[in-house]
Amino acid sequence: MKKPENLVYRADLMEAKRRKNVRMQLMSILFWGLFWGCLIGGGILGFNYLFGDMPSVSSEQELWVSNRPSSLEVVDSQGRTIALRGPRFGRRVPIDELPARVITPFLAVEDARFFEHKGVDFVGVGRALVKNIAAGHTVQGASTITQQLVKNVFLNPHQTIKRKAQEMVLAWQIDSKFPKKKILEVYLNRIYFGNNAYGIDAAAWRYFSKKPQELTLGEAAMLAGLPKAPGRLSIDITAKPALDRRAVVLQRMVDAHFITPQLAAEVAKEPVVVKTTPDPDEGEIAYAVDMAAKEIDTLDPPISPDRIARITIDPRIQQDAVETIQKILAKNAGSGVNQAALIAIDKQGRILALVGGRSYKQSQFNRVTQAKRQPGSTFKPLVYAAALEMGMTPNTIKEDKPININGWKPQNFGKTYSGKVTLSTALTRSINTVAVELAVQVGIDRVIGTAQRLGIESQLPKHPSIALGAGEVTLMDMTRAYATLANDGVRVEPYLIERVDTTRNTIAYERKSHAPTQVYDPLKARQMTAMLGDVIAFGTGHRAQLAGGREAAGKTGTSQNFRDAWFVGYTADIICGVWVGNDEFKPMNGVSGGTLPAIIWSDFMNKAHEGMPLNPLPTIDDLNRPDSQTMAMFYENLAQFFSSAGGESLGALGQERKRVEQ
Repeated sequence: MKKPENLVYRADLMEAKRRKNVRMQLMSILFWGLFWGCLIGGGILGFNYLFGDMPSVSSEQELWVSNRPSSLEVVDSQGRTIALRGPRFGRRVPIDELPARVITPFLAVEDARFFEHKGVDFVGVGRALVKNIAAGHTVQGASTITQQLVKNVFLNPHQTIKRKAQEMVLAWQIDSKFPKKKILEVYLNRIYFGNNAYGIDAAAWRYFSKKPQELTLGEAAMLAGLPKAPGRLSIDITAKPALDRRAVVLQRMVDAHFITPQLAAEVAKEPVVVKTTPDPDEGEIAYAVDMAAKEIDTLDPPISPDRIARITIDPRIQQDAVETIQKILAKNAGSGVNQAALIAIDKQGRILALVGGRSYKQSQFNRVTQAKRQPGSTFKPLVYAAALEMGMTPNTIKEDKPININGWKPQNFGKTYSGKVTLSTALTRSINTVAVELAVQVGIDRVIGTAQRLGIESQLPKHPSIALGAGEVTLMDMTRAYATLANDGVRVEPYLIERVDTTRNTIAYERKSHAPTQVYDPLKARQMTAMLGDVIAFGTGHRAQLAGGREAAGKTGTSQNFRDAWFVGYTADIICGVWVGNDEFKPMNGVSGGTLPAIIWSDFMNKAHEGMPLNPLPTIDDLNRPDSQTMAMFYENLAQFFSSAGGESLGALGQERKRVEQ
């Protein structure tokens, strides 16, 4: 076939067409690239928006403690609840310990298909959607118990698409990770029932003063209706809104075939008998509760938010302390005393009683641990303790006479002088000049060092006036130092918290026993005890003598111008410190350590020791006395000596040997 002569090949046109096709292809690629990029990017952004900040659930522990407000329940040494701070969390109740009549009302009203779905009930969602469309408004929800747990524990309550999406995903994850019974158990133990009560245990106790296992079907149905609107329905559970809600719960139980219509009708007629249990009135024990709360907050690692602290306070002794202070101050209204404080501990350091002031409601300032006051002559035993370490003894002679230390001329209380006296006599009579002379002779630094080893933690001034109590210390300081003397020189560290449990019956903290630290020679500690015993028996502390001949040791103290009055002392069982004065440092009307403080101390200690044996104070002889085997050998050898010397066999000596052997 012949090629037309007029047909001409145009390379330029073909190139233009090719370029146009390339542009179209590039535009198509760019368009679809942008389209899919936007779609994928939008999907990623949307996913990150919905789930980027979604919490994870990796352990059962998180189900129990996540987003849980802090609370503190305090129990005394006998396990009785004495204080509640914050929400009331019930004790964990295992699901297997709850009867069906308690569990089924919650299932019926909240999630009847709980054991059938996988965290999200799509059947329930469809059914609720149909009913809500038919009614024209929301008449039924579709959140499962697992979703409600997620909402309450991990998410905020705001009704948003984001929260709902996270709620469904987390519910599915939890349902896949934990057994159904465990999820239901956590839900029942964490749900809020109003009136500051969280969990079925707290609700049963708050409204009916019962354990959850003891609830009737009607009571359980009433509680099951509260979580829908706890703030409104719990105001009065005998009012019509709460009763109407109970009727809804009972009808849902019928619909779920948990109970018969007849039983529902019978229960609906039952009156609601409320027996509320109020929180305990802390009273003056609130000072100790404040101490416990502060100490718990400083523990490392931090304690779980649902805390149950067992403290060392003995309820009987604590009450004795409160009543004694209030009674004696009331009887001495003209003394110019507005405040008092007391702390009692045992040799292990357990705080048995603590009164931080006359009235906690009027002042929360703890005068045992926070108030720094001049201890007066109660500090003198620490000076004498330093002197004994330098080689002196209770029988060392010193002269009571006027002294002048760089222009400072300390005087005795009566401005009289006794001449030569023993250290024991000087302490018994609380002679100022001898105490100052000892401090100077021993050295102020050594006195301060001894005081710190014994238990004084407050900073002390480096001046001879320290011997007369010119430094400022706390009542806790002084009581700790005397406790060390009472404990044969082994330092005593007062403590309040024995253990911290959680509402889940786990131990969050337990005080560890510490190896005893010998900070002072036991022989010298007993010498100090003997001298302090004389203070009560014959000296300025005679008003502190105890009934029945119970042995006691202690010391009075009065600061300048009667601004502070102290008595600190101990028996073989209890160490106690008492302070009286005024917060504004106003002088009292001639109140000294040997008057009101000694009277309070004696009255309290007599009550605190009721039922206790008359245990003697440790003496020097106890340290030096040989054991029974050595004593028996001594008497046997002595008898043989007399016999070999031609003497008669001493019957009394033989009897003494037998007594020692026994």
